[in-house]
Amino acid sequence: MALLPGYKWLEIVPGRRGGRPTVKGTRVSVDDILDMLAAGWKPEEVAEEFDIPLEAIYEALRFASKTLKRITVIAETSG
Repeated sequence: MALLPGYKWLEIVPGRRGGRPTVKGTRVSVDDILDMLAAGWKPEEVAEEFDIPLEAIYEALRFASKTLKRITVIAETSG
């Protein structure tokens, strides 16, 4: 198990959820949280549904945001 530096509630556990980041001590992955938020759930509802702290929801969002900022998109023009 490895806690993610700078995150209190997120960890990566080899073999759990394919090695994707999860909320500490659960099988709730960052992408589970993002999917529910994208479907229109409020952060408080997601926290209640999974029985996790609201702070974990906001950490998942911060993790996703930082991860996306590291991605380089290469676009091709059609000609």
